[in-house]
Amino acid sequence: MRWREPLVCALALTGAALAQSNTVPAEAVPVPMPLPVPFTAEAVEKGREQFHRTCAQCHGRNMVNAGTTVYDLRKFPTEQRERFYNSVTNGKGNMPSFKGALEPETIEMLWNYVATRGGKEL
Repeated sequence: MRWREPLVCALALTGAALAQSNTVPAEAVPVPMPLPVPFTAEAVEKGREQFHRTCAQCHGRNMVNAGTTVYDLRKFPTEQRERFYNSVTNGKGNMPSFKGALEPETIEMLWNYVATRGGKEL
């Protein structure tokens, strides 16, 4: 009976290793994106409200943070909407995935807020 525990552990580790080797990198998984919403004051305000509910804990209120431990979203490239969607949906680095937690339309609201630098570049 003493052999069971090491065998079960070895099988579990082998299964985990196989599962890891067959995963597709998050960057390779297409992210469903809605049509872009025009940047308007109303869209940016909705994005700001969502940002403060979802993102401000890590990225700072009004996107203001030191930029040393989390990405400074005020510097996010405005021509990289798809990258933003991918990062929010699949996570990146220490950032968790919001897949299933945020609808694409909600991510679009966040994009309106981030891409306009909080409405400063409307």
